[in-house]
Amino acid sequence: MFYLERLPCPVLVTNCNGSVQHTNRDFKKLVAPEVYENMNHYFPPACRIFLQTHAWPLLLKNGEFNELYMQLLTAGGERIPVMTNARISEAEGERVVIWLFFVVKERQRFEAELLKARQYAQETAIQLAKVNTELQHANARLSQYAIAVRTEADQFAHLSLTDPLTDLGNRRALSLNVEQWVHSASGESVGSLLLIDIDFFKQINDRFGHAEGDNALRKLAQQLLKSVRAQDTVVRYGGEEFALWLPNSDREGAKLTAKRVHTCTSQIQVADLHITVSIGISSLAPNVQEVGTFLEQLLAQADAALYDAKANGRNRTVCFGDLE
Repeated sequence: MFYLERLPCPVLVTNCNGSVQHTNRDFKKLVAPEVYENMNHYFPPACRIFLQTHAWPLLLKNGEFNELYMQLLTAGGERIPVMTNARISEAEGERVVIWLFFVVKERQRFEAELLKARQYAQETAIQLAKVNTELQHANARLSQYAIAVRTEADQFAHLSLTDPLTDLGNRRALSLNVEQWVHSASGESVGSLLLIDIDFFKQINDRFGHAEGDNALRKLAQQLLKSVRAQDTVVRYGGEEFALWLPNSDREGAKLTAKRVHTCTSQIQVADLHITVSIGISSLAPNVQEVGTFLEQLLAQADAALYDAKANGRNRTVCFGDLE
């Protein structure tokens, strides 16, 4: 697999059971120089759960997935946020999984530089329009072009924060809303995150088709919007999983919201089937945590609670604090 060394990103190759077969030079440099027998050693506990409950089922069902948010664990214990792509391929007569990782920190820096460059270009265009009176006709066309660029930028910004199927926010929208709240919240403030997963969603797709499954996701999105306050954020976190961000809401407030979600969800019917959801809740005060650390902790705790809810019968709500 010498060609993997030429890819400009960390690469991990496993079989379909998670046994490590190869890591390229960039992966060893980023995570750990030694090669472990099982890929779980490269991930923190919450991500290992996420791999088993979401990533692997999605991969084995579709043969690939793109842009799942995860974390890699270095030999020194550092957690590195990454966007993960994976695909099942044939190599030397056997099925292998090729995992590609893109460090989120670098992506955010690159996007910030692009936005800064665009802003600088727009400001320069405005200055030229003011001082160059001899090129009025050219300036008029330049202004029209600038308007078109701004419109395209606004559309791109909307698309980058929106899930196209449900028209809810996406993970990036969740991160931005949490970041805004953390910067303005007092030390006594508490925020809550609900992770919501449709029970037995695969059966809906298998029995009624993916079109009906997509319809169920859109219906649930509408019911979730009815379950929250105006200041709350509803996002599609991925697949059949949704997230509710409740700023200035403690555990008891989050439980009331979860109760409304269960009530509203009971009104959704797919053919002859009423759907149910499992919910995991995490409630935290920001204290002195960085935004990224705060959101990571919220997600990890809510995911652990969700896993417990699904493991103990589904159609229920579990708070992370009740697991301790």
